[in-house]
Amino acid sequence: MTSVPQDFCCAATGQPLYLPVITTHGVAYSYSALLDMFMKAQGVPTCKVTQEPILFMPAVCLPLHHFLMAEYKTALKSRKQVEEFEMMDKFGLKAPQVKDTPDEDGDAGFLEEFQCVVSGALAYEPCALSSGSIVSSHCVPEGGFQKDPDRLVACALHGQAPRKSACLEAMIRAKFPAEYKEREMAVSAGSSRRSSDQAVCRDFDAQEHVHFGLGCDGCGLWPIRGKAWEDADCKEKVGFHLCDACYTRGYHKRVIGGRFNQGHMPKNRMAAVHEGIL
Repeated sequence: MTSVPQDFCCAATGQPLYLPVITTHGVAYSYSALLDMFMKAQGVPTCKVTQEPILFMPAVCLPLHHFLMAEYKTALKSRKQVEEFEMMDKFGLKAPQVKDTPDEDGDAGFLEEFQCVVSGALAYEPCALSSGSIVSSHCVPEGGFQKDPDRLVACALHGQAPRKSACLEAMIRAKFPAEYKEREMAVSAGSSRRSSDQAVCRDFDAQEHVHFGLGCDGCGLWPIRGKAWEDADCKEKVGFHLCDACYTRGYHKRVIGGRFNQGHMPKNRMAAVHEGIL
């Protein structure tokens, strides 16, 4: 069995990444490990690497998941059994249901998935938004992203300005070393580089109500700050919730299921969550 390099291991457990998520700080975790950190946190969890608060529970980064399943299939099959069992055993939640391969076969499928969603070119110094979308660091706008640049996602992002992910960069270098070198040369030497200590999202108003225990099924903001919405027709105990920004953008009208396959449907009724009610 091919051993999984440290670049592709979870920052919390040290185990191979299964259903990988990348925080706005650029740190890679397995979905179940970061979920466990959120569930146990008094407020918000602290990043194992940067020691900064993690404000968003990201969606699975599909390009990274597909790459890992292709390169380290045996190791990932073992992790799948362990982590899906733990999610159900600890929290009564199903693991996100995602495909294990790109839509297109071969290298062409990976090359398409590794593109920056802003420029359409192979991502250089790749970062990940909480939606799982990959962007080049030089394509992050001043003030961050207000919504996901992928029009098929288009959730709110609250000014996210993610940092470069060493894990994503290792992935692209491993799969397309020559092409990545070309991108490195093509990116202007004069491109401004963001400081590594720059804020990774907007500041939230301290006066905003905090819905402890509720995470947004759109952007992943957890806990939700300000007004929150819930699917009034959702029968699953975990529910389906959105922050006001994702609700205003109509995220609930486009998505099917939810972060934990809660059965949300676009025509379901959404209702405001009363402050102080979990």
